[in-house]
Amino acid sequence: MNNLPKYIETLNIIERDIVGIKIETSKVSVKAAATLFAVTLDHSQGIKNCLIGEAYPPAFSLLRVLFETYIRAMWLEKCADEKQLEKFINEDEVVSKKNKKLYFKDMILEVESLHEFPAYFSEIAKYTWNGLNSFTHSGSIQLHNNFNGSTIQSRYDDEHINEALEFSAMISCMAYAGLCDLATSSNAGNESEKLMTFVQSWACNK
Repeated sequence: MNNLPKYIETLNIIERDIVGIKIETSKVSVKAAATLFAVTLDHSQGIKNCLIGEAYPPAFSLLRVLFETYIRAMWLEKCADEKQLEKFINEDEVVSKKNKKLYFKDMILEVESLHEFPAYFSEIAKYTWNGLNSFTHSGSIQLHNNFNGSTIQSRYDDEHINEALEFSAMISCMAYAGLCDLATSSNAGNESEKLMTFVQSWACNK
């Protein structure tokens, strides 16, 4: 049996809390980061809705988008300078401080460094990036999970679904924490303790 009901409850806890979060700032970096944290949570809702409807290929294709959106939010918050922010907002380009293309793996390194994180996201990218790309770009993993040799039919088992749910729940909780960190309202993060206790009971108990 998969953990979709628990994932749905996780998102419900987050949604109940973020409704009351206020972020009052004139900083462009904060506005941009907060927006992408919220978009990250919207992607989580998209994954939920696809899985409820048993639309497994689009649900899995959103996993990379979810991860990428969260990392971009973190990068915009603390790593990007004024010129990089302007380039991103006005030209939809992610560049280094030397105005060269900034690759996603290097963005992750900057996020870990500026946010003083261990190499956690780098490890995720190292071991999952090729698989995430295959899902998003309809590579061989999507092919094998939707064709059994004679019939075109989704073949995602509970183990794969649960792995996707756990990954999405983790990123969703981090995006929620990102919004809480930027909030100026005193009640931000009211549900954080309840959220972590609940998520740990099903997604972090291996």
